[in-house]
Amino acid sequence: MAEVKSTKEKRIIPFDQPIKIAILSFHFIGFSVWYGGAVIGGEAHTIFPAMAVISGVFLVARELYKDGFVWLIVTEGVLTIIKVVLLVVATALMIYEVPFLSVVMLCGLLSSHLPEEVKERRIL
Repeated sequence: MAEVKSTKEKRIIPFDQPIKIAILSFHFIGFSVWYGGAVIGGEAHTIFPAMAVISGVFLVARELYKDGFVWLIVTEGVLTIIKVVLLVVATALMIYEVPFLSVVMLCGLLSSHLPEEVKERRIL
């Protein structure tokens, strides 16, 4: 796997870190309640899955703005695509929601805690 060597510089977003932390907070709250509701067999209010999805869209848009579409073929982007596909399948097959959401959580943990050199390697 080769590292991404783009000739284009990353775009700068003013107040990027506080914005990212705020969006990640909403994302964490939304997904945690959704996952917790699925694990205990209850049903989370629809606001929480919506919060997770909408904040996830904002996080992807932020990455695409900063890095361009090359982000979709690096490790972090590919793990995000896998998470989106699994979430679609989990909502379609509610009987398997917990295993699918567990794998989504594992992919999220990987994509956020991998070293930068691994996150920025091209997969495709």
